[in-house]
Amino acid sequence: KQWYQRRVAITAGDDIPMESYDTLEATEEGETKGHTHDYLVKLVRTRVWDDDYGTDIYPYQYTYSHRNFVGHHKGEALPPRVFFRLDFSPLTMSYRRYHESSGVFLSRHLALLAGTFAVVKMFYSTLCVAQDTVRCGKFQ
Repeated sequence: KQWYQRRVAITAGDDIPMESYDTLEATEEGETKGHTHDYLVKLVRTRVWDDDYGTDIYPYQYTYSHRNFVGHHKGEALPPRVFFRLDFSPLTMSYRRYHESSGVFLSRHLALLAGTFAVVKMFYSTLCVAQDTVRCGKFQ
């Protein structure tokens, strides 16, 4: 017999539009009698300074562990239960988001391209000197 549907969604701090930040969200259906879900959630306050907008955002980073077990008391299964244990860290992580100009992007890629041509030219000139040396017969 199914007792309930469990949906877990925890959000802490400001919402931030980045892929690396998401909420703890899960849905499980069809729990039976006696299932106990135990969540240990560790939260770390985070400060994100955005240079583009000049604003501070305070999301929270988290890690969690989930344990599922069947609880019994005096030989009978207990009703389904969910426990949350929150552990707040006293530390604050600070990040700074900034974007570089297109000039920096362009100069980095041009430098990479020029460096590639310089290395190819060194190998080519070494190969030409080696061929001339062998043709003149200096090693014979």
